[in-house]
Amino acid sequence: MRRDAVAAFHANPLIGSQGEALQIGTVTLGRADAPKRLLIVSGTHGVEGFGGAGVQTGWLNERSASDLPNDVSVVLVHLLNPWGMSWNRRENEDNVDLFRNLLYCDHPSEPDPLFDLADDAMALKHWPDRYEPERRRVYRELIERYGQPRLLSAVRRGQHHRPKAMTYHGNGPTWSTRTLHDIVDERLAGATHVGVIDLHTGFGEYGGGIVMSYDPPESAKHKRVAEWFDGAIYTPGGDADIPDHRARLPFAWIEERVPTATVTAQILELGTFPPEESRDCFPANHHFHLFGDPLSEEGRRWGAQYRRFSYPEEDAWKEAVFARGREVIDRTIEGLRAWG
Repeated sequence: MRRDAVAAFHANPLIGSQGEALQIGTVTLGRADAPKRLLIVSGTHGVEGFGGAGVQTGWLNERSASDLPNDVSVVLVHLLNPWGMSWNRRENEDNVDLFRNLLYCDHPSEPDPLFDLADDAMALKHWPDRYEPERRRVYRELIERYGQPRLLSAVRRGQHHRPKAMTYHGNGPTWSTRTLHDIVDERLAGATHVGVIDLHTGFGEYGGGIVMSYDPPESAKHKRVAEWFDGAIYTPGGDADIPDHRARLPFAWIEERVPTATVTAQILELGTFPPEESRDCFPANHHFHLFGDPLSEEGRRWGAQYRRFSYPEEDAWKEAVFARGREVIDRTIEGLRAWG
C-alpha cells in the first residue's frame, strides 16, 4: 500500500469458498477535502472483480498523490461483492445483482411479464435433468415467439419477486450496498464534482475496453463523458445484453447522499469472449449455487468456466485491459481537472 494513501477495510460476515475472510477495501489517494473526486469501483458483479481489481491495483502502484491535480482525489472501492468473486458468482451472497440493487433497492423497477415466462421455461431448478436438445428447443420456441433481443432484455433487466431466479434485484439494500453508501457518505462528503468509473468484464472485444454512459445522449452528463473520450463511448440499449436503465440512472443516487455534488458516471466494460459462446455458463452456474452443490465436480466445472468467461487468465489479456483501464482513469482525471 502506498504511504500517501488512506485505506480502510469493511468485513463481510460470511467466509469465502476457501474459508478466507471477505472484505471490501477502500483507498483514498490525494486530498480528502478535494472538491473534485473520482470514485472507482471493482467487483460489483463479483467474479468480474478479478479484472477490475487488477486495473485498480496496477494503477495505484504506478501513481502517487503528487501525480494528481491539487483539486482532485481518487477513491478506490476494491471488490464491492467479495462473496461473488470468491464463489465465481456474478451475484452476491443473497443471489442479488448488486448493480441493479444499487439502482432499484429504494425505487423498485416495473415487473416485466416476459421475465416470468422465460424463467419458467428455463426451469433452472431442474437444469441437469433437461437434456441439451430440450433446452435448445425451449429457447428456440421463446425466441421465435418474442425475438431474442426482447427475451434477453427481459431477463437482463431483472426482477424483485423471484429471489432464486436470475437477475434478482433484491428487496432493500444489501450489505454491499449499505457499505458503499457509508463509503460515499464518508469519502465523498463536501465534493462538488464527482466522477465514477464502475469496472466490469464480459462485453466487447477480447482485451478491449468500452466506456459507457447510461445518461441520455442529449444530457450534459452524457456529453461530458463523450468529450472526455473524443466521442468514442457506448450508449446502452443498442444490444440486448446491455439494456438501458432510463427509469433509474446508475450512480445518480450519489447526488441524493452528497447534495453538494454533480455526478458524472461511466461504466468501463473490459471485453472477454463473445456472449453466445458462454450462454450456458450463466444458467448452469446459477443452478448449482441455488439448487445444487457448487462444490460438486460438475458445479466446480461450471464455476471455472464462468470464471474464465469473466476473467481470462492470460498475460496478453491482462496487459491489454490494464493499459486500457489506466488510460480511462487518467483521461477521467484530466476531465475532472478541466470540469468547471
